[in-house]
Amino acid sequence: MRAGLSTILQTLTPEAASVLNHSIADAGRRGHSQTTPLHVAATLLSSPAGFLKQACIRSHPNSSHPLQCRALELCFTVALDRLPASGSALSHVAEPPISNALMAALKRAQAHQRRGCPEQQQQPLLAVKVELEQLVISILDDPSVSRVMREASFSSPAVKATIEQTLANSPSNSQPAAPSPAGFSLGSHRPIPMRNSYLNPRLQASASIVGDRPVGGQRAEEVKKLVDILQRAKKRNPVLVGDHEPEAVMKELLLKIERKEVGEVLKEVQVISVEKELSSMCAAKGEERGRIGPKIKELGALIESKMSSHGGVILNLGDLRWLVEQAGGGSFGVSVSGPVQDVVSEMAKLLGSHGEGGKVWLMATATCETYIRCRVYHPTVENEWDLQAVPIAARSPHPGLFQ
Repeated sequence: MRAGLSTILQTLTPEAASVLNHSIADAGRRGHSQTTPLHVAATLLSSPAGFLKQACIRSHPNSSHPLQCRALELCFTVALDRLPASGSALSHVAEPPISNALMAALKRAQAHQRRGCPEQQQQPLLAVKVELEQLVISILDDPSVSRVMREASFSSPAVKATIEQTLANSPSNSQPAAPSPAGFSLGSHRPIPMRNSYLNPRLQASASIVGDRPVGGQRAEEVKKLVDILQRAKKRNPVLVGDHEPEAVMKELLLKIERKEVGEVLKEVQVISVEKELSSMCAAKGEERGRIGPKIKELGALIESKMSSHGGVILNLGDLRWLVEQAGGGSFGVSVSGPVQDVVSEMAKLLGSHGEGGKVWLMATATCETYIRCRVYHPTVENEWDLQAVPIAARSPHPGLFQ
């Protein structure tokens, strides 16, 4: 493998060769039998100011908030974790060979490089050095990479077009890139100018981050926004997304409901907390898993009984971490267990039985990472549960984070 790899590395600039070496090392650490375009893409994204990450930010029509990039990184992590291990006891020290797909990407990059530099077309093949930008473009053409990009709401063709436009508009004189924290250079020597950050459109559909407003006014506006969402006919079940303040906003909203300081639609509703029960169902094993359906039906019967004396019921799901945790564990899992999928499906049936715009609502909170994982592991849950993500700003946001 080393002799063949040495030949391949000779066709790459030091910057591109460093990326490939780190990708091979990552594949080895993961125990994978081959080094694939997914490993290279993940390596390229690992640098905070890397060329690929900058291109992704510039290419997206409405979002460069850090949450969007974290979603992209997470999708690649999940994709890599799903690759089969080599099964070799020495896999952690071996250099996984380059896959056919990655070899094809490297050949495309070399062909692009030769076409882009007429003076190199007459040179021997090994004399043509593939630059980082051409490597990135070729990796984006790989179907497996494109599929993961789509999962995070990015478009490989759009990112590729952004890179090509940047290369076309860049001056001929270049500056060397600064080394990344990982020890290899991922910053482009043709830097892509960063534009203002903005929120993921899926999280911004019904909310906006408030800049320098007083905290009291900001919080009151967030609560009012939630009340408005609850009174809609569609996308009316809010999930408060944030790393600092969602629980505090939830408490204020529940207090308003208790005091009946809400619209007519919500004045007579009753709030039922079901976080503990649903979390327990997700950890069910053996025969207990078979009781998930009946337990959800019992919840439905409770809802019906409450609705006979109230104007409706709001199910407080609490922190959605239980949707993405491994059953019985305290850390995030790579795959979602069967019981969790059962809960998602049964809850969808429960909501569907009350029809669109019925008198049953859901409310929940989630950190940014939890909500991203919900989208990755349960791509249909937003529609099935009629969820509306609402970003909640911290009381003292870091300067420039949303500017």
